[in-house]
Parts: sequence; structure tokens; C-alpha cells
Amino acid sequence: MLVEKLRKVRAWFFEQDGGWYVQCKYGNKALALGKGNAVYVKTLKDVATALDTLKAAAEVGELDEAIENKLRNRGKKAA
Repeated sequence: MLVEKLRKVRAWFFEQDGGWYVQCKYGNKALALGKGNAVYVKTLKDVATALDTLKAAAEVGELDEAIENKLRNRGKKAA
């Protein structure tokens, strides 16, 4: 039986350290982007640009490896 359920959608960006951090998520987990799991931008206006860049990267397959790594480590817990 299918059931519709309301889910809280969390933002992919947050304010910290005098700027904004933008994450790319797969499900509810942030993907690894280079040295961390977020991109830092100075202003809220730059968040849209960062999200557009992440979208373009996803469309050409640049995030495929990060998604595969997240799926591979899905059931493993940190030691």
C-alpha cells in the first residue's frame, strides 16, 4: 500500500564563519566535494551561483564518483 508522507526538506546551504556553506546532498547525506563536504561563499547572493555550478557538474557526470562512494559506504558505520 502506498502512503503519502510529509517530509522535512533541509536546505543545502547554511550560514557560518561570516559566510555561507553550500553542500551537495544525495538523500540526506552530504557528498564529499574535494577536501570537505561543502563549498564556502562569502555572500548569500553567491549561494545561487554555487548551486548552479553543482547542478552543471551533476549534469555532465562530475559528481558520479562521489555518489558511487556514498552508495558503497551506505551500510558501513564509522569505526
